[in-house]
Amino acid sequence: MVNREITKPETGGYSESAVIAIIRERIETGVYLPGERLPAERVLAAEFGVSRSVVRSAYSGLTEQGLIEQSHYRRPYVSFTQAKPLPAGNGNGHVAPAPTNSSNTIAAILPSDPVFAGGLSIVAGIHKILAETESAYRLTFLDTYHKDRPEVLRREQKSVNSVLSDNVAGLMYWYFSPEEYVLEILEQNPHLPIIFIDRHPADADCDFVGLDDIESSRVAVEYLMDLGHKRIAHIMDPGDFTTIVERAQGYREAHISRGIPLDDQLTFHLDWSDDASLVTNTEQAFHHLCGLKNPPTAVFTSNDYIALRFIKVARAHGVRVPEDISIVGHGNMERWTPHDAFLTTVDQPFDLIGRTAAKLLLKRLDSTRRSNTFQQIILPAPLIVRQSARAL
Repeated sequence: MVNREITKPETGGYSESAVIAIIRERIETGVYLPGERLPAERVLAAEFGVSRSVVRSAYSGLTEQGLIEQSHYRRPYVSFTQAKPLPAGNGNGHVAPAPTNSSNTIAAILPSDPVFAGGLSIVAGIHKILAETESAYRLTFLDTYHKDRPEVLRREQKSVNSVLSDNVAGLMYWYFSPEEYVLEILEQNPHLPIIFIDRHPADADCDFVGLDDIESSRVAVEYLMDLGHKRIAHIMDPGDFTTIVERAQGYREAHISRGIPLDDQLTFHLDWSDDASLVTNTEQAFHHLCGLKNPPTAVFTSNDYIALRFIKVARAHGVRVPEDISIVGHGNMERWTPHDAFLTTVDQPFDLIGRTAAKLLLKRLDSTRRSNTFQQIILPAPLIVRQSARAL
């Protein structure tokens, strides 16, 4: 299970210096890994029996020490400058860990969309870590991308079967199959180290590298609220993956925290399309939202695909962005396009996801560092403000 066991004092609460020492020890021993988002102030305040101001002061002290980094609207995360190198043949006396599995191959199963290069950026990040650590493991990349969803699922399941039959040492996995299928893989292969990327099975303890989808979405929606928008719609991706569910939760939490009533009519959950290039019924979402008696002045989408398609549909119907409606996405797709980026969006650090997943998998494969505690590493995902949203 995901173990965060805490030892508390028998009486009273911790001092600020004690809180700093405990958090520092967790960072130095790998309980909190580089890039991992630290717990919310209220969580540690309850854990240590102190006020939130004590935790806030402790975080400030750790920031001054260079152990953590902070930014507006977001929980602090462990500084990457504190990362301890994995055992590696890098010329400094470190020796690369030899594979303990019968195979010296690790695998990555994920899509390499020709337009959305997030998957390839993850693979590049994995290769960087294998090269930097001079790892004895080699990477096999199994691409699941296809424009038709049934073919995506077929390729994914074929890739999984190949990985299992080849007895790879470990797997990094960005899945699109139903969660029941993924849980079955975990249950039938308990000794195979698997690092989930982007999303993870909600009902399983597992290793995971991704984003704080709740908080990053909350920040995006609160940005629109800061611009004066109160009627904000949310268009959700198809399915019920953790990314989709948690981004919707962030949307709701922003409304609750600002005291703005939620309107179910402003949430539109898209449907699957067999042709992934169509990505469902974005035009239907446009007509539903803009046809409301009190239509939204802004839209937050669970990914940039949806946002960019919505903008295209809106413009085709004479609705201007951002003059008539503001749009914020999630993913920063336009970093890979030749034109100037327009969409305000949440940045997903795909190269960093790949590097972090590779480090975690190598840690799992190092017999001297094996642990029954699963690690879920949450990486920073800042909001990038561009031109697709305006103040009312």
